[in-house]
Amino acid sequence: MPFAVFRRHQRKLLAVFAILAMLGFVLADSLPKLLSGGYTGRGGDPVVTTLYGKSIHRGDLGAMAAQRTRANAFLVELNPFFGRAPFGDTTTRALVDALILEHEADRLGMPLRPDLGREFLREMSAGAMNKETFDAIARKFSSQVTGEQLLLDLANQVRISQVRRLFGKPVVTPLDIFEEYRAQNERVSARIVGFSVEDFASKVPEPSLEKVTAYYEKYKDVLPEPARDTPGFKVPRQIKVEILSIDGAALIRKHKDQLTDAELRTYYENRKPEFTLKDEFPPDLFADDPNAELSPPTVQPFADVRVYLATSLAEDKARAEIGAKFDRVKEEVLNKDADKYYDALDEISEAKKEGKTVNVALPSPRDLKPVAASEGLQLETSPLLTRELAENFGEISGADVGTTRLSGGRKFAVEFFDAKTALYEPVELTDVLNRHFLARKIEDHPPRVPPLDEVRAQVTHAWKLEQARALTEQAARTYAEALGKDGGKIKEETVNGRPVISTPAITRMQPGFPIPGQMFQMGPPSLTDFPQIPYAGDEFRNAYFDLEAGRALVAPNAPKTTYYVLALNQRIPATFATLYAPNGEYPRYQREAMIESQRHGDEEWMKRLRAEAGLPADWAPSDEANKEPRES
Repeated sequence: MPFAVFRRHQRKLLAVFAILAMLGFVLADSLPKLLSGGYTGRGGDPVVTTLYGKSIHRGDLGAMAAQRTRANAFLVELNPFFGRAPFGDTTTRALVDALILEHEADRLGMPLRPDLGREFLREMSAGAMNKETFDAIARKFSSQVTGEQLLLDLANQVRISQVRRLFGKPVVTPLDIFEEYRAQNERVSARIVGFSVEDFASKVPEPSLEKVTAYYEKYKDVLPEPARDTPGFKVPRQIKVEILSIDGAALIRKHKDQLTDAELRTYYENRKPEFTLKDEFPPDLFADDPNAELSPPTVQPFADVRVYLATSLAEDKARAEIGAKFDRVKEEVLNKDADKYYDALDEISEAKKEGKTVNVALPSPRDLKPVAASEGLQLETSPLLTRELAENFGEISGADVGTTRLSGGRKFAVEFFDAKTALYEPVELTDVLNRHFLARKIEDHPPRVPPLDEVRAQVTHAWKLEQARALTEQAARTYAEALGKDGGKIKEETVNGRPVISTPAITRMQPGFPIPGQMFQMGPPSLTDFPQIPYAGDEFRNAYFDLEAGRALVAPNAPKTTYYVLALNQRIPATFATLYAPNGEYPRYQREAMIESQRHGDEEWMKRLRAEAGLPADWAPSDEANKEPRES
């Protein structure tokens, strides 16, 4: 078929086209949308939401995405330290917000002219922007828009950013700064007993058919989410994968044991320039000296680098052997299976277009056991995997796309749940332990709503779990009250067969990491995890850090599958003296308190604008609601 080769390599070709056309690293968020093609009419342009009484279509967001992408790319080209997306990303939610902010800018009468974009660039470049610099960058966009349009793009994104910050500069009090400091420095440890809702479900009577049906109807179109306190009966997207693998580290050891001294010496001679010794004198200083053999060596001797050479040569041999094995498997089996499958799809598609009867059957992939055995590869076929299961499925779950360790490619789950990863298309991955994988997706089932008969037991159990929460909470509170009367401490190691969890002394927040390229600047702090409490959630977290001596508290985890009784073990306070010490970090906590207050204020302002636009408070884009197209 004429497109077989393109189809097999289409993702690589598209990536090349993208790099040539634009700044690929800036376009990463929006490129898939832009490459998906334009809309030829409203019939193919789905409605995303409604703003100000008007339907907003996907195409409306596409125009804003293109404008923001160009503006982001221009600024990053001007100065990479502006970050990857200085004007914001191009997710559906961010673009809807951008349309709301653009509407507010128009309502306020904020002008939109090319000269405003020009003034912005002069300001951002500290006056260094001139016509030559602008034209040099603008030429990269010449096939898309004019220089004047680029200035309008920048001006509009500046307007949107300014409206986003109209809430004003926040007021930060000394108490705000201390609370920020306290969250990262006060440490709390606790003793915890969990009361599982599952243990109380048997005490709930069986529901009637009417209750089961009503419960099913309520959640049948909802995908399950482990951290949510409501069920979902929709079957999520599932894939099945065949995986060929080989242990690269073991292969390196085998080749290393078989190396001869002659091989290593030849390898050394071919790479001798790499081992040149640095010296303050010219390398040919003693070239004409009759005693040149007494001169110090200019390269490291073979004996000094022999161990390194052995490892390096063994790695080269192993890499070449693995590459040859995988190439043979792809050429002889995998690529041919993919071509046959897509040739059959093409025939079916053409027949339907011509109104002919379709008699073509889709071929099944060949059994990989013979080729795996002949090439010395391990073969594994996964069960049907959801996105969450794929993220934790065996050794391949931690592998990156690429042929070398730490290649920086996408993780297994991200790659195989990408809509552009075609069925039967072979993908090479490597993990940090140098295990190499050649995998292909052999099944890909879209989300579906199962009939009630298929999930009746699941629906009934979910209903009973919801009813059992009240019983579980009451049992937990009864135990907490008894603890309070006995000093508020959990002294036992088990409570009625329930193990007691002891946590280390932890802070509510963890300091941020240093920002690359920005001296002494730290990223935002993050919440501390509770490894022993799955899906802890805000209610549990607040109870944990509010603990007081002599009083036990009760709080569920986020999905309300367990109710926990918490008792204080130790609190190590954060003191004013340390915050205000001469070598303290008061400026950092002041800055972080300011940023957090600004973020909170901006979000409250954005909530108000969304409400004025008629956007429901609980609105979520379909790509967020179904959790399927998530990226890493």
